[in-house]
Amino acid sequence: MSPVCPTTWRRGRTWAAAGSIVLLAGTLAACGGDSEKNESATGTTSATDAELATAMKPLDSYPVPTVKLDGADSVAGKTVFYIPLTKQAPQFTTTEKTLTAAAKAAGLRVQVCDGKGTPTDIGGCLGQATDAGAAAVVTDAIPYALAANGLDAAQKAGIPVVMSNQVPDPSHPASKTLTWVPVPGGEQQIRLFDWIAADSKGKANILINQSSDGLSPARYVATGRSALSKSCPDCKLTVNKVTSSNFALIPSSTSAALLKDPTVNYVDSQFEQYLQPTQGGVQQTSRTDIKVVTGSASLGGMKALKSGSPVAATAQAAAFQGWVDTDAALRLILGEPVPEYTIPTRLFTKDNIGDVELTEAAELSGEWFGPATFTDDFKKLWGVS
Repeated sequence: MSPVCPTTWRRGRTWAAAGSIVLLAGTLAACGGDSEKNESATGTTSATDAELATAMKPLDSYPVPTVKLDGADSVAGKTVFYIPLTKQAPQFTTTEKTLTAAAKAAGLRVQVCDGKGTPTDIGGCLGQATDAGAAAVVTDAIPYALAANGLDAAQKAGIPVVMSNQVPDPSHPASKTLTWVPVPGGEQQIRLFDWIAADSKGKANILINQSSDGLSPARYVATGRSALSKSCPDCKLTVNKVTSSNFALIPSSTSAALLKDPTVNYVDSQFEQYLQPTQGGVQQTSRTDIKVVTGSASLGGMKALKSGSPVAATAQAAAFQGWVDTDAALRLILGEPVPEYTIPTRLFTKDNIGDVELTEAAELSGEWFGPATFTDDFKKLWGVS
């Protein structure tokens, strides 16, 4: 059954985010895939040059919430637990560092606990947070079902939880102790497919290495597929399912898929952490005509783009996400309504990568996506500037 996409995406400059990476340790990659030629009743053409140019531009300003938060100084000295699914993903490191900086600005301390991609470790982290009487818990890319007992126990103990970087689970709606900060990865897929459709002049045969762990990655690809069917009816998309818990299988499954269909001319690594093994699979075929793109790019992926492979990448503002997650945690702690957030994303190619400073400091500042003034804006909201 095809996954149901929960959100309707705007084709203009929709600033949603991507990159939810869900790992389940011990799960092997499911090779072979899911192939479909896109057909469209409307017969619309690929994205216009203007649309792509807009997707490649930085923001004029970040979408910082406007509702001020009173009493933020009352949380000083309390501890927030940050639990990423796995610290192996570079994006989570960026969010961890900026969340820590944001929390410090509000007088909070941050305790980081690596989920290591396993239910046991994630549950252990949640248990530590509950036993320590944390002020709040922020999870990153962890499905609720993967850690339901620990998440339920934390909330029962009065500890609010921010579920970040996941498609919201309708069976666990937002409440006084739970909020979702979704980063709809479908936007990144739309932008990559737009670029591929334009680059191929509407004749692309795409292989995507899609994460097979959890529901969110499949939903992101479904969103991209839906848009592709309208923008590029003559394009073909094949899904090769992979997992971060077993990188060793990714090169061989990629090369096998390419050998099975030698007409594939674009390969999409859904998340940057799959990029190197994906490129390895392409190299195993000895083909030099295949163009590789990637989603959820961080500093390493951006440097690779500047070097020539991948040829296109999307990235989300993980630095901004750290401040957003802190804002959500503060509002839950203080019993205030949590606003809707959007995390910027941007398309990068050889045409704009030269305008980006490829340093860790630049990545942590958020300047790749717009003016790096949002930190001061959040401090003003919290009354701590």
